[in-house]
Amino acid sequence: MNLTNYDASGLLELLQSNKITSSEIVKACVQRIHDIDPLVNVWEYMNEDVIQAQLSKINNYAQQDYPLYSIPIGVKDIYNTFDMPTQMGSPLWKDFTPGNDARLVHYLRRSGAIMLGKTVTAEFAVHYQNKTRNPHDPSRSPGTSSSGSAVAVATGMVPVALGSQTAGSISRPASYCGIYGFKPTFGVLPRIGVLKTTDSLDTLGFFSRSVQDLSLMFEASRSHGENYEFVHQYIDNYQSQPNKIFKIGIVKHPKWELASPHAKEAFFQWCQKLQDSRLHIEEVILPPFCDTIHETHQTIYDKSLAYYFKDEYVKHELMSPIFYDIIQEGNTISTQTYQDALKKQSNETVEFDTWMESYDILLTLATADEAPIGLTTPDTPDANLIWTYLGLPLATIPVLQGKNGLPIGVSVVAQKYNDKLLLDFLKYLTTINILKTVLPISPTNTKEPA
Repeated sequence: MNLTNYDASGLLELLQSNKITSSEIVKACVQRIHDIDPLVNVWEYMNEDVIQAQLSKINNYAQQDYPLYSIPIGVKDIYNTFDMPTQMGSPLWKDFTPGNDARLVHYLRRSGAIMLGKTVTAEFAVHYQNKTRNPHDPSRSPGTSSSGSAVAVATGMVPVALGSQTAGSISRPASYCGIYGFKPTFGVLPRIGVLKTTDSLDTLGFFSRSVQDLSLMFEASRSHGENYEFVHQYIDNYQSQPNKIFKIGIVKHPKWELASPHAKEAFFQWCQKLQDSRLHIEEVILPPFCDTIHETHQTIYDKSLAYYFKDEYVKHELMSPIFYDIIQEGNTISTQTYQDALKKQSNETVEFDTWMESYDILLTLATADEAPIGLTTPDTPDANLIWTYLGLPLATIPVLQGKNGLPIGVSVVAQKYNDKLLLDFLKYLTTINILKTVLPISPTNTKEPA
């Protein structure tokens, strides 16, 4: 059997029935990496001695006590790892080893997972990425910041991988690569030990090829307990409703006119498939303030980057022109303007939370179209940063195709702290055969990127 075709949930079932071993899973993933990574350039760092040390440790565990027992995970190279360097996509931090684990990585190791290696990230998790290729068409972008993790999952090198999102860095790679992505409610996944770019926007998350694995990763990586008041109230104590009627809003977001006609048509055709007694659907209009979120987000983003990367800015000869220009722009933004933008974000997040009480789920396009040609081609603006700005849980699901047969995702959005409701909605879509587990693809096209 080809173990790299299985999602994490399937591998755990095989392990439980003693049909495979931990070593066989790891060996299959490592071999897959050796076979196809030269085509797509996913891995920034992988050391088989480090992998073997982890494997030797978990072989002393009892599987039933560890929910991610021996599951290999790709780690975006902005998460601290005590046994691997964390280089953040920049030559300025080449070979830097922090000597500790990010809190989320610690949680995953505690659950029995194996950190297989560090995946390529855009420079400081922002825009510039010129290494990783889209496995569906290597001449096209895989998405920017979390591209390495997304491609690792899409090609079956690992069943799940970690990403992060400050604008659209989980949603876009998931959409372009044809897999699932999930960005939980802002703050639900602990950010300690992860590169900081923007205090009020940085959100952690992950990629998978199945809905089941999103739930598996969410439970293993999130905060738990009474010390996290809202998490405890709304997530720890969440009760699924077996016959829940989902109130769904179909959204034309503020950048809707920039989406391709084919993508919009494919989206509405897919929405027509949601004919079910438990799915009540209507088209909705977002609150008017959503029209200015892109501009407010830009102010917060640019000013924060200018603050956190002022030392790197001094060594700009090792910095991409894209990042350099962002910091220059951020330096022109006054402290008062930045503080006003933060206050606006806070107020609008509260206002949207009240507006969202009328709906369980919002659906819209995840990206404007298929992946653009060229590894560094700018993305056409979409709605992803709106959901990030508002701190909402957001899943990207692989259900559409563009005019060239390449994937386009759909965004699934819920109210803050309704992460489990969102996951229940996705699970329900699997029961009515709207969503399925994605099989990995094998890249063969060797076209050079534009």
